[in-house]
Amino acid sequence: MIKFIAQKTAKHRCNRGELPTEICDYIRCFDSAHQLSRSLEEARFVVFDTETTGFDISNDVVISIGAVALDGFRISVNDSFEVLIRRDSVGDSDAVTTHGLLLKDLHEGSEEEDALISFLAYTGDGVLVAQHADYDVAMINRILRKRYKLELFNQVIDTASLAKRLEKGPYYNLAHKSGEYRLDNLLERYGIRLHDRHTAAGDAYLTAQLFQMLLMKAGNTGIKNLRDLMLK
Repeated sequence: MIKFIAQKTAKHRCNRGELPTEICDYIRCFDSAHQLSRSLEEARFVVFDTETTGFDISNDVVISIGAVALDGFRISVNDSFEVLIRRDSVGDSDAVTTHGLLLKDLHEGSEEEDALISFLAYTGDGVLVAQHADYDVAMINRILRKRYKLELFNQVIDTASLAKRLEKGPYYNLAHKSGEYRLDNLLERYGIRLHDRHTAAGDAYLTAQLFQMLLMKAGNTGIKNLRDLMLK
């Protein structure tokens, strides 16, 4: 209900000319009721990752966004997205080095607003998927709130939470003690080879492979549509 009210308010702002056309295109593409009735095969999932200068949502900033789409159960490698965000100052340079980026790369990146608009145009009304999604969503929302007083309207799935829900076995019971639902552990458990780790595009693709396996597992348990998949 809160999201519905926020969408309605945002559409009114668009009608009054208070928001850029590109942002209004994003806002107007949502029809949540119809979306949740889609089968898993019909849905478009956007698996994404943000790389940031740290883990403080209030003070650190996004330096890159990577994403790849799944049409149903199929990863669409040609349907992918990557952007570097221009940062003239990033504080601790070690954070940037971890992601394989050089400061000169960020100096040549896209302006934050342009990067955000490009990402929203790419996602459309797709279901957003990420490992520990609350963090990545919060970082995107921080930019949206600062610039447009908005938040993402997409449905969101967290791969760690979905894995816990689907497994309900020994790994689930050990989750809080051994970190079995960290991305590296999940990738190893599902036989996914680590490649290009700690870059936005690389982590998005690895997470997409994990999500693909979780989707198949969900289908085998009788989950057929988005509404069932979104249940906690």
